Amino acid sequence: MSNIETINPGIPVAGPYNPGIKTGNFIFISGQGSAQYKEDIKEQTLTTLNKIKTIVEAGGGKISNIVKATVYLKDINDFSKMNTVYKKFFNDNGVSESYPSRAAVEVSNLPLFSMLIEISAIAVL
Repeated sequence: MSNIETINPGIPVAGPYNPGIKTGNFIFISGQGSAQYKEDIKEQTLTTLNKIKTIVEAGGGKISNIVKATVYLKDINDFSKMNTVYKKFFNDNGVSESYPSRAAVEVSNLPLFSMLIEISAIAVL
């Protein structure tokens, strides 16, 4: 049986889950988002990605270790704005070609009314 390590570098959670789970060479990052009412989609995307970075780094990885991301948007019309920030974030963190595989979907609701985006990810160390 693999060792399972919970990763919570101080990120608040809204339920019975851990922000990250490390098992073997994998880090599974739970859906992250921003609850800031004043943030637009660009700001919420960056806040969310920085939370993911914090979790990955706490597990001993870096952004280039992310192999899969799933993006949940409250409004698919925000895709282009989100994508611009997403690409810049990865570029700023040393990823310019080997981006993670990704799905992006519109959802009818997210856990908090103010959330415009939620992102989950998987990293391989």
